[in-house]
Amino acid sequence: MWITSCGPAGSTSGLSRRPSSSPEKEVTGSRACGKFWGLILRPCMTNAIDILLSTYNGAAYLAEQLDSLFAQTCPDWRLVVRDDGSTDTTQKILGRYLALHPGRIVILPQDGNRLGASASFAILLEHSESPYTMFCDQDDVWLPDKVEITFAAMRDLERAHGGQTPLLVDTDLKVVDERLGVLDESFWHFERIHPQRLTKLSRVLMQNFVTGCTAMINRPLAGLAQPVPAEALMYDGWLALVATAFGKIAALPTPTVLYRQHGGNVTGASRWSFLTGVKNYFLYREGRRVALARREAAWAALRGQAEAFAARYGERMTPAQHAMVRAFCLLPARGFWGRRRLMLKHNFLVSDRWQSFMMLLR
Repeated sequence: MWITSCGPAGSTSGLSRRPSSSPEKEVTGSRACGKFWGLILRPCMTNAIDILLSTYNGAAYLAEQLDSLFAQTCPDWRLVVRDDGSTDTTQKILGRYLALHPGRIVILPQDGNRLGASASFAILLEHSESPYTMFCDQDDVWLPDKVEITFAAMRDLERAHGGQTPLLVDTDLKVVDERLGVLDESFWHFERIHPQRLTKLSRVLMQNFVTGCTAMINRPLAGLAQPVPAEALMYDGWLALVATAFGKIAALPTPTVLYRQHGGNVTGASRWSFLTGVKNYFLYREGRRVALARREAAWAALRGQAEAFAARYGERMTPAQHAMVRAFCLLPARGFWGRRRLMLKHNFLVSDRWQSFMMLLR
């Protein structure tokens, strides 16, 4: 998908038409979201986008991330922050930026609860009021045109499918080390993710391909997906399930985030290769019994998420979707051959063929 501007023709969010006789100068550079056909974005007038940031002991990288937000070419957003009980200087850093950018940052009151990343983002989503919502990790760096590119793709989706359709846009990322040295130009390549093969609910039940820190959702999806249940493995995977079943997703191959790997990531990147898969299959250093226990726990977690999905959306689901989710929930209880028959029958596989092959062997 080619991205040309943040505010396509016909967009109403954050855009206003400038009379030809107006003496006002066009806003450009870091204070403009884009202009074409006489439309310009007036900076920070409508807060069309809420960027949600959950923090926890993130002082080491937080300032760099915040600087990258305020360097965005599209400024039509506000930042909504929830701290999850930091004990370092994270809250002081947030206070400093709050003073530097009045009116641009909302910090939720401290509630004293340590919830973890997924539940913290779920609470932030409940406080989001703008037409569009994005999600921000504390330790990454956003490339300058991230908001612009993502917002343009969202507007394209709305023109194609209607503004009342639940919509999600996500992008690729660059995988970088602690000092932002590039490890791989593509996170999708790094982890062998193929979003074009993850358009069916059967696949998304098996594998979440949406990385939350790249995603933008519209208000219909935000409303439909809330509240994010405790059974959700991660908030972004839940959004991906809902959007796949009832809406549309656009996955852009353009990296928009420097995805920092530093050893303390809640979720991170791990390179996969066929040789690594074979080695892990035949040489369990931790012991076969422990490995099997972990695998069964993972299946149980996937089943719990699927059951929560069916309980929430049973009346919305088609008969085919009902049958698929029921079959998926049966997988953990099936034996070796029974499980594989169901996986092949319903296409319960991941996007990479070699990974699917190794999964069927285990």
